[in-house]
Amino acid sequence: MEELINVMSVYLDNDQFLANSNCPVVVLMHYIKTRLRLAESDLIDLCDEQGVLKFLFLPQNSQESACFLLKARESFIVCIIKRTSDGAYNSVTSLLFSVHSALTETLQNQIDNLEKTRLMQLHVIEALMVTSEKTKAQSLLKIVSTKKRKKVTHVNAPDDGQRHTGNRKTDHF
Repeated sequence: MEELINVMSVYLDNDQFLANSNCPVVVLMHYIKTRLRLAESDLIDLCDEQGVLKFLFLPQNSQESACFLLKARESFIVCIIKRTSDGAYNSVTSLLFSVHSALTETLQNQIDNLEKTRLMQLHVIEALMVTSEKTKAQSLLKIVSTKKRKKVTHVNAPDDGQRHTGNRKTDHF
């Protein structure tokens, strides 16, 4: 039985190597980092020759098989993604130094758009948290006011001995 191997080409200045993409993305990224002697903490991605990032570093792609996200026999450029301490996407740098300015601009536009999306998601989460807190507060207020009304009703309710209507003499035989 012949096993299908998806080979892709990865290149950077003065170096090009082949990589098997028939593995989880996390394994492929580890291999590339090891091959390029990058730190495990470096955030890397691949882009095609037009500068389109593959966003392999995003968590939802890490366990996906790389062969589903990358075409076999295609060439990719390794890029390093920089983030600030608060998680903001800051910049992207191609490890292929002789790239056109249009490719660099395309890469940066994608990172800028990714950062805008991240910020919108944070605002949505914050809004949901505020809404959730308001809902909890409103629920607590309803519970407290309902308990107060019940207490008031019980305090002002006549006791069993005072519920007679009519004349006492006629109520007794």
